[in-house]
Amino acid sequence: MEDNLTDQQRADQIRDWLGANGWYLLAGVVLGLAGLFGYRAYQGHVQQQAEKASAVYEELLATVRARRGTRAAELMQELARDYKSTPYVDLGRLLMARVSIDGGKADEAVGYLRQVADGARSREIGEVARLRLGRLLVQEERYEEALKVLVPPRGSALAARYHDARGDAYAMMGKNAEAAREYQQALAEEDSGVLDPAFVQAKLEEVGNGGPPGVIAGDAGPAPANVPAN
Repeated sequence: MEDNLTDQQRADQIRDWLGANGWYLLAGVVLGLAGLFGYRAYQGHVQQQAEKASAVYEELLATVRARRGTRAAELMQELARDYKSTPYVDLGRLLMARVSIDGGKADEAVGYLRQVADGARSREIGEVARLRLGRLLVQEERYEEALKVLVPPRGSALAARYHDARGDAYAMMGKNAEAAREYQQALAEEDSGVLDPAFVQAKLEEVGNGGPPGVIAGDAGPAPANVPAN
């Protein structure tokens, strides 16, 4: 039957249908355009925030190098307050943790590292923070606390370093069998050049002889502009 309609009849049908449904079509188009422009505006806002946060972080780096502690603390507060959705907050806290350690403020450094370890926007940055926190706790002789933090992340290039740090904690507690097990696991998982196998082997041999390792590998802290693997 539809095939027998004239062109005029088809045109009349289309006009009638649009008359009944045109507002729905228009509303759909408007909503679609609003969503598109809203998404683009959001993306632009995110990019703008990232650029501003980057500038504040660069100033923070320069301030730390100039040893202007008060100004560095102010800039860190600005990052945390105004740019908390950017990764620069985590990078800033890692940097401030290093500053705190250098200033002999271990508890302050622990606070910064815990914030990153518990709330990092990036899994990799979180793993770096937990490793540094664990090593710092070992240096502060808070061994049980360190072991709770140093749970080796699965599938991570840092897993070997976690086992190495756990070995240090156990060794300093006098638990040589546990320390040896962790050092062995560190050597077994080391395949990306993040550890010095000879150093770990030396610590393994030392705990095997009944004593703690002579040197604990400390936290080297973050490089100024990025997050290193150690």
